[in-house]
Amino acid sequence: MLATALSTESAQLTPWQACQRYIEEKVPPSTFETWFRVTELVIRDDGCACIQVPNKFAADIIEANFHDLIKEALAACGVSFSALAFERAVGSERALVEQLAEQAAETQSRQVPQIVSESTGRFNSDYTFDTFVEGDSNAMALTAARSVAEKPGNNKFNPLIIYGGTGLGKTHLLQAIGHYAQAECTVGHVVYITSEEFLNEYKQFLRDKKSSFSFYKKFMDTDLLLIDDIQFFSGKQETQEQFYLIFNKLLQENKQIVLSSDCLPENIPDLEARIIKRFQGGLNIDVMPPNLETRMAILRKKAESGGHTLPDEVVQYIAEHTKSSNVRVLLGILIKYICSTTFHDTGFTLDIAKELCGGAITGKEERLSMKRIMETVANAYGIGVNQLSAHTRKKEAVLPRFVAMYLCRKWTQQTNLTIGLEFGNRTHATVMSAVKKIEANLTNEGQAELRAKISEIEGRLKELS
Repeated sequence: MLATALSTESAQLTPWQACQRYIEEKVPPSTFETWFRVTELVIRDDGCACIQVPNKFAADIIEANFHDLIKEALAACGVSFSALAFERAVGSERALVEQLAEQAAETQSRQVPQIVSESTGRFNSDYTFDTFVEGDSNAMALTAARSVAEKPGNNKFNPLIIYGGTGLGKTHLLQAIGHYAQAECTVGHVVYITSEEFLNEYKQFLRDKKSSFSFYKKFMDTDLLLIDDIQFFSGKQETQEQFYLIFNKLLQENKQIVLSSDCLPENIPDLEARIIKRFQGGLNIDVMPPNLETRMAILRKKAESGGHTLPDEVVQYIAEHTKSSNVRVLLGILIKYICSTTFHDTGFTLDIAKELCGGAITGKEERLSMKRIMETVANAYGIGVNQLSAHTRKKEAVLPRFVAMYLCRKWTQQTNLTIGLEFGNRTHATVMSAVKKIEANLTNEGQAELRAKISEIEGRLKELS
């Protein structure tokens, strides 16, 4: 009876509906809904199987990534064809809507300058090649970045992946590439986006579905794609699938792609093998912690940009005694030093540097790094460590962030300013407020659960110290 029912159902399907059923079993649900639900099949007089889609971008994506799967589906469902083609559908209401949207976008693009920056966050004006301090630790990455900026898509470095620890200049280099490409008009369309923004926009797209391709429109005419912190794609299979489709299309069209990561891509947990393989086809280059000379050069350049000239002995002392490899920590100490000497009108003396910044630059090894504390807190609350530094007020991230700030202040010698920099460039006042809130709650009888959680986390930290 069941076999008869299935046979009857299949008989009622059109040839393309049968193919869609076949394809639906081979791809993730979100992929099918986005790329195949709105397609149609037309067999031309010459026997060509023409897959009709709402717009050219969709046609390019489907042809680049699913050509063989569609041929397999057609054959499995008994559809005879001499060739396979992809084109924009004509006449359907959905196709008309998509076409009008494309035409509106094209009209708008003709009304603005040729170079357009599509990014949810603007480029930081300080992140240019001119402000980047070159040293032995980053010279190769800088050379590759300049080459890509000067000739996007027309060089040996595609994709270019820059990897390394926190605060070593990866974001600076990505944004410098974007700045240069726009200023020198080496490309027509630049898209800069962080992996977190990519994830959030894709989730929003899945929730709203106002247009079947709304999420993808920003990537349609991209000549240079810059994505920061791709390690946060780890374990997110659906997002990886969509990223791969966009990545693959742009790469086949010889568009330039530049990515950053906190580690070598092949070491990112739960990253699809096919993505890693494509990454390995380009240039993967690391940025290392700066040596003493580079740290001194960074301090001088930053001070000079603010109109200050520091004595060599002060620059060398701060550079020598800052053990963190994070350049943001180094600059945080510099900012505190300049602010303190300016406020007290003491002048730039070595004694003031030792007195005011000694706690952060004594040269003693911390029992625990702030990164380890943040990881421990994130694991205890079941959230991603990136959420602690993300600028979000979501309830599930705020309390863990406050707890992590409190423990960093308690378990390390770092200042509120330095801690704030580590937590997404937040101010020292934000850290101070978070610490005070946690301290107040720990003395509140109604906060037994919080006391137990912090006690549990500190137990783990004691094991690590």
